[in-house]
Amino acid sequence: MNDLPFSEVFPKMEPLDLSKIPEDSVHIGAAGFEDRCLTFLEECSKKSVRFQKVVGIKYKPFDEKNKINEFKELSSKVTEKNKLGWVTYDRPNPEEFSNSIKHLEKLIGSAENIVIDISGMSKFLIVVLLYGLRDCPGNIHIIYCEAEIYHPLREEYESEKEKLPEDTPPSFLTTNVYKIVTTTELSSTSMQGSPLLIIAFPTFNYKEMYALLNEITPQRLIKIEGNPRAVYNQWRLEAIRWINRKIARDFAPNIEDIYEEELSTFDYLKTIYILNDIYDKHKYTHKCIIAPTGSKLQTLGVLFFKQMYPEIQLIYPATSKFSKEYTQGCEEIWHIKFKNFSQFMIELGNFRRARLRQLEGMLQE
Repeated sequence: MNDLPFSEVFPKMEPLDLSKIPEDSVHIGAAGFEDRCLTFLEECSKKSVRFQKVVGIKYKPFDEKNKINEFKELSSKVTEKNKLGWVTYDRPNPEEFSNSIKHLEKLIGSAENIVIDISGMSKFLIVVLLYGLRDCPGNIHIIYCEAEIYHPLREEYESEKEKLPEDTPPSFLTTNVYKIVTTTELSSTSMQGSPLLIIAFPTFNYKEMYALLNEITPQRLIKIEGNPRAVYNQWRLEAIRWINRKIARDFAPNIEDIYEEELSTFDYLKTIYILNDIYDKHKYTHKCIIAPTGSKLQTLGVLFFKQMYPEIQLIYPATSKFSKEYTQGCEEIWHIKFKNFSQFMIELGNFRRARLRQLEGMLQE
């Protein structure tokens, strides 16, 4: 798996060195509710890093927990003359944001370096934003602030589990699902009428997976279960398995095949590897639908996989609310630099075309 021919084009994720952030950069960040959505700007303010401009993303529906004022205050400290622009991301209607990418590109202007902090972004926002910027010729720097504490804590999980009847799994972090969303760009008409393969990432809210499977009935379901990087968080893998254990029983009559894969929550490149392995087995027989409900770095991998295979479709269960206690603090800030982003995305697209040419040659023989 590790010798895939595209792997050498992907940059490594490294601990942030602020001296590697060019001063002519434009920064894009989200005014979310987690501590870590401000950590990068706070570090830039302390170290006197300055940006041409900051573009803030506000969430809709409005949530009073979101740190809009704090984001605005920090932005004024890292730009000259408080050059701050705003765009809005409507979680139940991501199509509006997708259609406003041209406006976002105007705010970015001709900047050679765009610094995107995904730490406070919802997973589907990460995909819609970066897929929309795939023609951007500049360098894109991805910033990811790894949280210090991830909720639920083990004792919170065990306590909630004890309170509920055996047949009722606890639900954490998010509440009910509004609806299943996508955008025109992330949809696909390929393989219409073919059996469906859904690849999804189970979470601490089992209702997300149930909403997906109640909306779309696949012939095959592959659950990619996330294994945290830190040893002290690895209990979360078994917890998520337990919370989502009823899926096989409840949907087995309608789904021919359900199976699981285990994957690090921290490695965007391994996400691409595992998706490629799965897709290689099913791409000529099934329409592939992916729900990027995993970690933010797994979501980054899903984005690049979509660029490699435009015929896959991405969907997402937009939830009603987020828990007040979601993550706390920041353990480490990470940095990935994609040089000449548009050329990089073209290379990923060429990977698929090379595979198709190889197949055509085999058929002609």
